[in-house]
Amino acid sequence: MKGLKIFIALAGGALSVQIAAAQPPAPAISNAYSNEAIAEMIRKYRTSRSYDVMPPSKLAAKFNADFPKARDVEWEMADSIYEVEFGVRRRDWKAYYDAEGNLLMTIEEISRSELPAVVKNAAEAKCPKYHFEDIDKIRRGTEVFYRIEMELRDTEVKLLVQSNGTITEEKIDY
Repeated sequence: MKGLKIFIALAGGALSVQIAAAQPPAPAISNAYSNEAIAEMIRKYRTSRSYDVMPPSKLAAKFNADFPKARDVEWEMADSIYEVEFGVRRRDWKAYYDAEGNLLMTIEEISRSELPAVVKNAAEAKCPKYHFEDIDKIRRGTEVFYRIEMELRDTEVKLLVQSNGTITEEKIDY
């Protein structure tokens, strides 16, 4: 019986490595702009009225090269920025491109187990007894942030946490 337990533990470990390896790596963010410039471009996009579009063929080709396994792809545009929503292997994604095809930012839905320990610890210290609801990994320029939604009964807290564990934004909904 003891041998069987070891086999199951080893098989489980191999399976989890296989699943993690199956997630394709995120494409590189363009270095054509500074972090500040990208943040401003995304802010303008979000405050402008966006509309559904068919992207130019060059941009669609760049997206397909960046995310070859993307499914259920939907494009919008505002202020010369293209936002594309899609799924890859049961995960929701958003990617933001400029008109030249430079990838500016990605937002990837992730699980709690994928959070870096320093980020998870910061969120748990800020909101003890809350449980993790939704987590997004945001790559913008050279920066990485985590948008974490946590709940406790009727209260929801939304945190924006840098990869070093610094909480940069907090919103509470009652």
